[in-house]
Amino acid sequence: MSAIQIIYGTTGGNTQIVCQKLQEELETLGHQVSLLRCELAKPEDLLTGDCLILASPTYGHGVLEMHFAKFLPTADSISLDNKKCAVVALGDPKYDLDYFMESEKILTTFIETHGGVIATPPLKIAKSPLLSFEKHIQRWAEKLSEQL
Repeated sequence: MSAIQIIYGTTGGNTQIVCQKLQEELETLGHQVSLLRCELAKPEDLLTGDCLILASPTYGHGVLEMHFAKFLPTADSISLDNKKCAVVALGDPKYDLDYFMESEKILTTFIETHGGVIATPPLKIAKSPLLSFEKHIQRWAEKLSEQL
């Protein structure tokens, strides 16, 4: 199976919880999965593994989690060179109905402009991720696994 690198940003912990559950589901499907917080990541970590997953919540009016917002510009010279990639986006419409999932667009644009290929539509989680644990994350992991 595939080696998957998940790089995530989290402040309140919800994105970390989702990524840990995603790691569990993907490992159950036979993949080797590494989790890395973006504030500990180096640009070359984007190149690790067969598949890259970027995960971030959206804050305020369409802004990435603060550590992820600092990390992405450091990786501007990285070429993902047809690497299979995926995006996990979290948000809450109570903060901004128009931009509460903007992290999905920002991360997808980063992947595409750096030569990566989106393997499956993004995993989007609105509000509390606890409601998504059993079915939503599992189904998304299965769809991603089929593409690897």
